[in-house]
Amino acid sequence: MKPFHMKKGASLTLSALLIGTLILPTYGCAEAGVDQAITQQKETVHAKTKEAIDKAAASENIPGVIFAVKKGKDFWSYASGEANVESKKPMQADYSFRIGSITKSFVGVVALQLAEEKKLSLDDSVEKWLPGVVQGNGYDGNKITIRQLLNHTSGVADYLDDELKESILQNSTQTFTAEQLISRALKHTPTTGDYSNTNTVLMKLIIQKVTGETYAEQIKKRIIEPLQLKETFLPENSQSIPKNSPNGYFNNAGTLMDMTDLNPSFADAAGGMISTAKDLTTFFSALLGGKLLTPKIQKEMLTTVDTPHGKFGLGIQKVTLPNGTTIWGHQGGIPGFTNFAGGTKDGEHVIAMSINVLGEGAVSHIENIQMTEFSGQAKQPSTPDQAAQKHGEELKHFIDEKAKSKDIPGIVAAGLRDGEYWSYAAGVANLDHKNPMEPDFTFRIGSVTKAFVATLVLQLAQEKKLNLDDSVEKWLPGVVKGNGYDGNKITIRQLLNQTSGIASYTSKDMRYATSFPQYTVVDLVRMGLAKPPVFKPGAGWDYSNTNTVLAGLVIQKVTGEKYDVQIKKRILGPLQMTDTSFSGSNPKIPGQHATGYSMNRAGKLFDFTEYNPSFANAAGEMISTGKDLTTFFSALLGGKLLNDKMMKQMTTGVDSPYGKYGLGIYKVTLPNGKTYWGHGGGIHGFETLAGGTLGGKDILVTNINAVGPEPIIANQAIFEKEFSR
Repeated sequence: MKPFHMKKGASLTLSALLIGTLILPTYGCAEAGVDQAITQQKETVHAKTKEAIDKAAASENIPGVIFAVKKGKDFWSYASGEANVESKKPMQADYSFRIGSITKSFVGVVALQLAEEKKLSLDDSVEKWLPGVVQGNGYDGNKITIRQLLNHTSGVADYLDDELKESILQNSTQTFTAEQLISRALKHTPTTGDYSNTNTVLMKLIIQKVTGETYAEQIKKRIIEPLQLKETFLPENSQSIPKNSPNGYFNNAGTLMDMTDLNPSFADAAGGMISTAKDLTTFFSALLGGKLLTPKIQKEMLTTVDTPHGKFGLGIQKVTLPNGTTIWGHQGGIPGFTNFAGGTKDGEHVIAMSINVLGEGAVSHIENIQMTEFSGQAKQPSTPDQAAQKHGEELKHFIDEKAKSKDIPGIVAAGLRDGEYWSYAAGVANLDHKNPMEPDFTFRIGSVTKAFVATLVLQLAQEKKLNLDDSVEKWLPGVVKGNGYDGNKITIRQLLNQTSGIASYTSKDMRYATSFPQYTVVDLVRMGLAKPPVFKPGAGWDYSNTNTVLAGLVIQKVTGEKYDVQIKKRILGPLQMTDTSFSGSNPKIPGQHATGYSMNRAGKLFDFTEYNPSFANAAGEMISTGKDLTTFFSALLGGKLLNDKMMKQMTTGVDSPYGKYGLGIYKVTLPNGKTYWGHGGGIHGFETLAGGTLGGKDILVTNINAVGPEPIIANQAIFEKEFSR
């Protein structure tokens, strides 16, 4: 299945047992008398991949990792960590596991082979083969094609909604039929085209109608037997998993739930298969190598469409890694396992891997292992994108010009452009010493912190641990009372979109301060509530740092942990944002950093790098880098931190001077009509702007080591330059 999207947090301290089993090449390259130097060379090639796998297995809430690679005729596999977190049984590379949505690639191959044999056409309607099945509630099977089922552009809703996910977690032994799953999906109105497991279940029924046999029988005859995939099968309703398998877990808010005995009927043709890493490398090597499809139908398979979840072909995904390498394959998430299998377009270099947990962090480790294995393989395109190169050079020149302002010492810029990371720096890090600004410097991010806090609150809403329309009084009884305030009438949503009417504890005097005392959270809330309400709850918009401090307290009440601890577990850890931290009361900025300058009432800059930042709290205390913020906003806007429902909540905005202000982020519409979502952050010494386009492929982070009108204007101008292309 597609990653389950039940965002449950991510932190359980596990003692990862790093026992890896190195399996030497088992066929093709292992001949008697292989020269020792060649063997050592191969081991060196695999060393970095082993290191990435070991790092994943050593991470919190990642029990173990299985990995295999087939490169040319060479095969190599490796395992690290634990197959069972209680017994500490070590993971083994030849273990079987549930492959989830990788099943879709098998179903896709059968459909394409039938098209090749002219037993069906990719442009046949669903109605032709399944008359009356997809009708009503806005659906018309006459207008939906087999091609659209395979590339997820049908608009048929996913039966795997939040309610069913929660039900499966509560009772993993339930049995579902294909008809029940389809009926459940059609109760939802059509989507605008999104990843849907229902598509593949419908495809299964079409295969059965065309061939007179079940899709399982067809997969067995057409793929499993010809390729001798001896450890690959379809369990249908059976809860059993082969003896040589790891336990599979679900990360439920930092607690690993054992989901090994799972009835996979809810996954059906969309994700029910079981296999091994070796079998999956054999399958994708044959598929991408042209052994299962003719060149004509292979071209159809690899013709992609853009979706909110990436580029999809027919039963296959196209993944472009940060170094430019393109690989083809499919992810697979099902309670118990997170997987990927696929490789280069020619099938010469394919991998398969499985992590025996579904939940936060697993996908980022999969991506890191992919990147490590395929590092250095990107080829320079024969016809470079001259327009993109020209724009990049123009943006650098634009940043250089902005850094010449007397009120702007230096600028850090970083981001993704069409999925490729870049960074740049201009100006100076210190006005006295004139040492140059560096793109990897750390800096205070100010109110960009609010985007992290809002993401965490939305994850809790996603998990039904709170409701966005809960009152503040429900979670913080008696805190917001008096002086015209009534916490019963203020909702969590209003805290996040700045419509609560609660006054901000910050003031102009704080803006021009030259030092700060120690503030507690209670102090900050008291200071805000000492001022009268700006308006009645929901009656207007006013930016208030008190809102986010209260949201931080709500997080603590719901989870039993402070908001910063939860952000570390749910966001920083899973995304490996190792250079992001919380300042608390510490006046120091960790790592290499620029001098930060504030502006006095006379408009002069002065060094204000170190001070007690306790006044910022959840409203603005975080410290980060351009690269880390790029990672965060790419994951957030790319749908990796919140499900579609919560992303819609986050990006539903109210009018504000910044643009449409959503929940912790706001939308800016540029003069040419293009838009981006993000948040600004001004705090003594530093001015930051971070955000990007929905989908997460185009991100920009800018930081200037000074505050004042000019840095704000410059950051906005750089964003307009970047996103107006």
